[in-house]
Amino acid sequence: MKFEIYGSDQEGWTEALRRISPENSDINFLPDWYDTWRVYEQAVPKCIVAEIDGFIFIYPFFIKPIEGYDLDKTYFDIQTAYGYGGVITNRTDLPNAVIQKFNSNVNNWLFENNVVAEFIREHPLLNHCRRDAAYLKVRQNVYIDTKRDYSIPDKKARQNVSKVLRNPEIRVEIDDDLSHLDEFIRLYNLNIIRLNMSNYYHFPKEYFNKVRELLGKNARLINIVYQDKIINSNLFLFFGNKGTMHLAGSDHEYQAIRGNDLMYYSAIELSKNMGLEILTIGGGMSANEDDSLFRFKSKFSDIHKDVMIGKKIVNAVVYDKLVLQWAEKHPELTEQYRNFFLRYRQVD
Repeated sequence: MKFEIYGSDQEGWTEALRRISPENSDINFLPDWYDTWRVYEQAVPKCIVAEIDGFIFIYPFFIKPIEGYDLDKTYFDIQTAYGYGGVITNRTDLPNAVIQKFNSNVNNWLFENNVVAEFIREHPLLNHCRRDAAYLKVRQNVYIDTKRDYSIPDKKARQNVSKVLRNPEIRVEIDDDLSHLDEFIRLYNLNIIRLNMSNYYHFPKEYFNKVRELLGKNARLINIVYQDKIINSNLFLFFGNKGTMHLAGSDHEYQAIRGNDLMYYSAIELSKNMGLEILTIGGGMSANEDDSLFRFKSKFSDIHKDVMIGKKIVNAVVYDKLVLQWAEKHPELTEQYRNFFLRYRQVD
């Protein structure tokens, strides 16, 4: 049996990924993906690589010290990066005994390295929930099977796209080198403000620059241009056989032009032209099936998959102390964050 821990600058992480087929992996498992988020998360990327009876396991995460509490020593928690994560393997037909052996070794390593808690954002397309954690559905995502002939299923959305395509003042530009990244950031920030999204989604410019630097070969900007002005923009990512509409921005002043509809349709067309097999267009702002964003995206496909998160308390004694001390320090936040697993990290 092999059980190793690698940093994002170590070849072992990348070498292990080469042994996983594209169908069983995605961009979210690359060391470069974690390095784009390193500064924002203020945490250290690590990856467990294990091999048991010919089965290869890869499990990347951030490990971060827990500070500001009265504890006997320094403790840590781990969580997967923004987007999706979890455990991927070279095969899907894993015997339970092999999974249990892997989890036992992971649990031992976590406890020995003073990890208190583990939070997992499972990848819906690779959603095997292989850790022995408690899993919870938080929403659904919408997907497009780009291997098949495609027509927008919703009549109104189909008409909107057809109308926009006939408008000579509108065009679609695929920005291969992210040369209009600053304009994308401007539009993304307009969305954040308009939708009153939490501070967590206020990603700094440095993050987007890191995407261009480290993931540029796997990224495109899909820009909708009206009268020579970009009014909608999507940061499109791809890896192996998968595409993802990662983040998007729009100028609400031009909403009536229906550039957003064209942007989604263009992502589907780009995926098909690139030979990708499945496209993630994401979900809504909540788990509610009446969520307006989820309903809009569902106009483009009826393929829905559950988005799961995993929670595991590794050291219950220390976890309970953290939650208690946090509640005593921040009573004004206890109701707002009572369902957050790592709520002791919410301090403002």
